[in-house]
Amino acid sequence: MYFMVPRKCAIFGVNCEAIPQQVNFLVDESVNCSKGSTAVISYLHFFFEKYGLGGEQVLSLHCDNCSGQNKNNFVMWYLIWRVMKGLHTEINVHFMPAGHTKFAPDWAFGLLKKCFRRSEVSCLDGLCKVVGESTAVSHVNIPQLVGREDGSTLVNTYDWQTFLKPAFKLLSGMLKFAHFIMSHQHPGCVFVKMSLAEVEEQRNLLVSREAFRALADMPLILPTPGLSRERQPYLFTQIREFVREDKRDVMCPPPN
Repeated sequence: MYFMVPRKCAIFGVNCEAIPQQVNFLVDESVNCSKGSTAVISYLHFFFEKYGLGGEQVLSLHCDNCSGQNKNNFVMWYLIWRVMKGLHTEINVHFMPAGHTKFAPDWAFGLLKKCFRRSEVSCLDGLCKVVGESTAVSHVNIPQLVGREDGSTLVNTYDWQTFLKPAFKLLSGMLKFAHFIMSHQHPGCVFVKMSLAEVEEQRNLLVSREAFRALADMPLILPTPGLSRERQPYLFTQIREFVREDKRDVMCPPPN
């Protein structure tokens, strides 16, 4: 098994330190529409809709510096969109400085990994059980399936990039900044600075009010890809024998 590639499941965590609680999105490869900002925004949007405390106006986000997922224009556009839609009055985004790469989600992931190493997992339901048992007393880690093994969807992935592009402009040089502020008092704008001690610099990212008003209420839902033609026979011929017998048809079904 060390040299093989079993059925893959990605994980994306959103940690609310005030509770504390971390929602762990479990993304089976059959429903993994994107690994970039589109997926991150979709899971973050679902988190606000289902797991938000309700009525919160000021939001503070702390993220790592992964430009493909977090630190990019699409995420900034989405947060400005939330403020302009009245879902928050202010959003503060802080990216960790170089050399400081550990924060609250890593603590919760560490507890999850410790439990996973002692467990036998043959399906998504088994992985959900591991996530819950990793913090059985404090209930910090909670599982959220993005979809089932058959490709059915529980958390939609939206085409946020295509949706937001007509209304917003690129933020030049954004990778050098570490702190971003969006406020309802300055719709369409973001205040940026490289360190907390610096004076904020205002950037307008809105194309026009008319372009924003022309946006639909929500983006289109991206279809789930399902298992690829290469993965179906591979899982069936190479991995199936290592899966618990009652879960073989679920995890490694016969190729279509």
